[in-house]
Amino acid sequence: MRLRTSLILLLSFLMIALKGQEWKPQNGVNDPRAHYTAFINANIYLGDGQYLSNASLLIQKKKIIDVGETLILPPNTVKHDLNGKFIYPSFIEINSDFGMPEVNVKSSNAPQLESLKKGPYFWNETIKAEQEAVEMYTYQESAAERYRKMGFGTVVTHQMDGIVRGTSAALTLTDEEEHQLLKSHAAMHYSFYKGKSKQTNPNSLMGIISLIRQLHYDLDWYLQQEKSDKNNLTLNALEKHQSLPKVIDAGNTLSELRADLVGDEFNFQFIIKGIGQEYERIEEIKNTEASFIVPINFPKPYDVSDPFDAKQLSLATMKEWESADENLVHLHKAGISFAITSTDLKDAKSFHENIERAIQKGVRREKIIEALTSIPAAWIGIDDQVGELSKGQLANFIICTDSMFKDKNTLVSNWVAGKHYEIKALAFTDLIGEYSLNIDKRLQFELIVEGSPEKPKATINFKNEEKTVLAKIELNNQRLSLSFTLEDVSYRLSGSANDASARILSGKTLLDNEWKDWAAIKKKTEKEVHNEALNDTTKSQSTPLSRIRYPNKAYGWDSIPKKPMAIVFRNATVWTNESNGILKEHDVVIFDGKIQMVAFKINLDVMFPEKATEIQEIDLKGKHLTSGIIDEHSHIAIEKGVNESSQAVTAEVRIGDVINADDINIYRQLSGGVTAAQLLHGSANPIGGQSALIKLRWGQTPEEMKIKEAEGFIKFALGENVKQSNWGDRKTVRFPQTRMGVEQVFYDAFSRAYEYRAEQKLYSVKSKKDKKTAIAPRTDLELEALVEIIDSQRFITCHSYIQSEINMLMHMADSMGLRINTFTHILEGYKLADKLKAHGAAGSTFSDWWAYKFEVNDAIPYNGALMHRQGVLTGFNSDDAEMGRRLNQEAAKAVKYGGLSEEEAWKFVTLNPAKMLHLDNRMGSIKAGKDADLVVWSVNPLSIYAKAEQTYIDGIKYFDQALDKQMRNEIRSERNRIITLMLNEKSKGKEVQKVKDEKKKLYECNTVEVLD
Repeated sequence: MRLRTSLILLLSFLMIALKGQEWKPQNGVNDPRAHYTAFINANIYLGDGQYLSNASLLIQKKKIIDVGETLILPPNTVKHDLNGKFIYPSFIEINSDFGMPEVNVKSSNAPQLESLKKGPYFWNETIKAEQEAVEMYTYQESAAERYRKMGFGTVVTHQMDGIVRGTSAALTLTDEEEHQLLKSHAAMHYSFYKGKSKQTNPNSLMGIISLIRQLHYDLDWYLQQEKSDKNNLTLNALEKHQSLPKVIDAGNTLSELRADLVGDEFNFQFIIKGIGQEYERIEEIKNTEASFIVPINFPKPYDVSDPFDAKQLSLATMKEWESADENLVHLHKAGISFAITSTDLKDAKSFHENIERAIQKGVRREKIIEALTSIPAAWIGIDDQVGELSKGQLANFIICTDSMFKDKNTLVSNWVAGKHYEIKALAFTDLIGEYSLNIDKRLQFELIVEGSPEKPKATINFKNEEKTVLAKIELNNQRLSLSFTLEDVSYRLSGSANDASARILSGKTLLDNEWKDWAAIKKKTEKEVHNEALNDTTKSQSTPLSRIRYPNKAYGWDSIPKKPMAIVFRNATVWTNESNGILKEHDVVIFDGKIQMVAFKINLDVMFPEKATEIQEIDLKGKHLTSGIIDEHSHIAIEKGVNESSQAVTAEVRIGDVINADDINIYRQLSGGVTAAQLLHGSANPIGGQSALIKLRWGQTPEEMKIKEAEGFIKFALGENVKQSNWGDRKTVRFPQTRMGVEQVFYDAFSRAYEYRAEQKLYSVKSKKDKKTAIAPRTDLELEALVEIIDSQRFITCHSYIQSEINMLMHMADSMGLRINTFTHILEGYKLADKLKAHGAAGSTFSDWWAYKFEVNDAIPYNGALMHRQGVLTGFNSDDAEMGRRLNQEAAKAVKYGGLSEEEAWKFVTLNPAKMLHLDNRMGSIKAGKDADLVVWSVNPLSIYAKAEQTYIDGIKYFDQALDKQMRNEIRSERNRIITLMLNEKSKGKEVQKVKDEKKKLYECNTVEVLD
């Protein structure tokens, strides 16, 4: 039976050899024999923390033939005795630009409005879906060697430039060309980074997002076309590769959430390349149900030995340094699928060091190995070729001295497609271990050999006495010499090891002028040692994880505040903004986030007969209670660009796509009593982007900050900014360049929008039968927003200064059947208040800003009061992060300049902005049924001495002055603790980095970002 089995196996090997005929011409005499290579006496990793001990791996050419503990090896097998070393699958780098050519773009200061790419491609040159890495790569041995030394045998490579970067290719890291390509089209790659293109559009993150969205709406429309009409190479490529995985390099944690929302809109799931800070929003990251590619480029500690440098370092940056190596632990605990990339590492040597740090924090070794092997292989669809050690797989594997990512483990070699690449040459004989040494059958010693096989270090323990002496041990050409001195007696032993594992050492020594025998036997067999190592691979000594705040910076919450059932504010001076005016010594009850009652001496036993004792009561005697301030014009909490200034009309972009929920200005404005704001696009073009209406829910996500069911708004602009005045001599390309041209932009845009609307309506009334043969009109996101204006579903807020231009825009609107909802700034509003009233436009102005540029020379501080007295709905806004913290004082200026009553002045920053934003049914006054957005003031809120002591949104306290003082002390302690940790790292000789300037630029109307 055994003979029969051997014959069957032999025939199988011969059949495999016949199938593997060479297609490449050979120089010389062909060798038809089937050559095999076997790696025996190895610990082979099978996955999920499981190993085969004392097993064998058999390969033939580039394939694995078999793996097992009792393999019958065929003839012509070259054997490598690994003596208990470990074999793992070679790693897979899923996010690489290996072999890609450098992108070179000619520098130019002149704006480039059009794509310079010649041919039938997409109109924007950052969209490169037709680009194929398989056609572009050039094998680079130096880069391949760098990867192989880290343990990688496969890379998924693509050109890392542009917003849509084309397809990647899966390649092996062998220099044998015929074995390099695993998969020609592995994935389609996207990015929230523009890259090196000089085309002006897009020049903001929101522009990038809208471009990706428009591209996919175009693709949906393109798929309906007849084949003969499909002549765009970019869209053809997207259609061809629809089924490929889609990978996006998103950027920071909030952008990872943004990327997922884009995918959801088009019913696909991105694989998201993250930044390594997913721990900051781990629950939200988990809820995306996406898979993540995560870097391990943990930041170095900062040099904070100079107190001034330490002061410049933000707590957010400190916490990032402390928490970065915990990211994989959080991902693993949350059950999020992730792969690891080495791409962002500056130094390849830190790859294994950083992974070992992550393991020390508590992530399991087998999870790390999966994230580098089977997981990326499965995502890309190459798991039938690489990612594990099994029959039929490519012979991609690593040989190492110990279990992977253990402290003293050494990578010995990396076999790629069956070809051997040495990483580190090891001594043939491994002397490391503990021995019982016997000389002349009478002298007993304990020999301990430590260090590495290449550089062993020995000590001798004398058994009968507690003595330890150093010994010199050398192995040259398999000749072993051991020498030591004990009690003035010199011992010089010469001999050899019985095999590579050095289980027995033996030889001769000259003792008392006679040659004597000596022998040393290892106390533990190699198998026992490796069994201990195997058992240890599933263990990790975790250290306590850092505390995560929301957001993870100064003044962040340990946990998001919860909504109380009810609160009663007692004895307050209540500014109702309603017909009952300012009420003294009154009570306000809020319940479930809403204002329940405003009255004198409310009886809780009547309102809450069974829970009156559970209701929190706050005595506000001597204090003032108002509705929250609403900033109608704000630019805080916006990320990577407040303007998409590349075109005259960018109605397709949405501020709501780029809300920065981590902006410290949210917290600062809460401390000034602001509870809601309209985040506006800038004023760099006549028709800008769509607004976002938010409540300042500090610690929440961008989506949770948005005011649900709020109506849509959009930013228009007039004046110097839109015609690019004073932008430089080269900014003369983009239309319009004059105020006359600005008018024509509006007429042209809405003429196109009316035509688009008619086309859409014509299709919508077609019967189901007719729709089957008709092609649906293309969705144009720019025109969709303008149609919403036409249909009174989106409302205009217009940046304006000059009387003549304001007149022009109202005339344009009247002639096109439109209405301007709000003119913002409107510093010459007093000149045409009657016309504003007749048109139905509101005026949101500054209190006393003027003369900061030529077109505001006629501004006066009485503007607000004069418009108000003419019946124009008037309010004050900030347009500035700093002014947003003191809008209560700005409201007071309506009393100083114009003599308004305190109640009417206060409405300038509360009820009136709520009306402008069509939110007055929910906020802006203290009335039963409205949102419990309330502020407790120390004194009259119009006083310069007034402080917002508490700020509530939906009944949740988001700011408390007393808590703020406590948090300041906690922040000092936290900073000092982390500074001490950094100083300790420096004292240990660890490399440190210099503190960088972290000052954030505050956005204004005309701020234009420069994207990478």
